[in-house]
Amino acid sequence: FYHVLVAPLLALTLLLAYLARPSAGDCPPPPAFRRFHRSFMLVWALCASADWLQGPYVYALYDAYGYSTREIAELFVGGYASSLVFGCFVGAFADRFGRKASCVLYCLVYIMSCITKHFNHYG
Repeated sequence: FYHVLVAPLLALTLLLAYLARPSAGDCPPPPAFRRFHRSFMLVWALCASADWLQGPYVYALYDAYGYSTREIAELFVGGYASSLVFGCFVGAFADRFGRKASCVLYCLVYIMSCITKHFNHYG
């Protein structure tokens, strides 16, 4: 199922990125911004890739710990729900405390999240 959807979704993403590109009439961004943009995207891609690579193995890990299907579902739904709730406020948090502090906090919270995977206590 997923293999069938990858190509059409990739094509749709590329089409939307092409349609959203800046027009030729816009002035190009300054070189300093381009350097910042490249470094930001590199770090963002690293963090996002770590999360995406971890995803498929979390279910198997929880299953190996002996959690029931219901408990695994509760953990996944809890994760998605917390993303929904905190995602509403993270932009304002970053505006107030700064982007760098927000990124560092994200990395620290993500590290703690990864550490919790080494313990099988639930409940």
